[in-house]
Amino acid sequence: MDKIKFTSKKTFFWLYIIIIILSISALSYNTFFLYKNFYQVITYFEEIIVLKEKVAVETVDIEKFNVITEKINKKTNRRELDKISNPFD
Repeated sequence: MDKIKFTSKKTFFWLYIIIIILSISALSYNTFFLYKNFYQVITYFEEIIVLKEKVAVETVDIEKFNVITEKINKKTNRRELDKISNPFD
């Protein structure tokens, strides 16, 4: 069995490849980290600011709201056909 010869040229070549792979993986991890923890958070804050402007400033009286919705529902409810008198009888 032949012994593997380690020359300085081969050693530096593989060291160069390993350093490049580690650099690319570190760069991709940093990019992913910055995207998740900074860019997305900033866009969420922008959405919150936009939605804050659209929120009603006045408080709503729930009791009055419920009364009004009940009246609207009473107006829009249809009468049953059995209760309507037939004008032709």
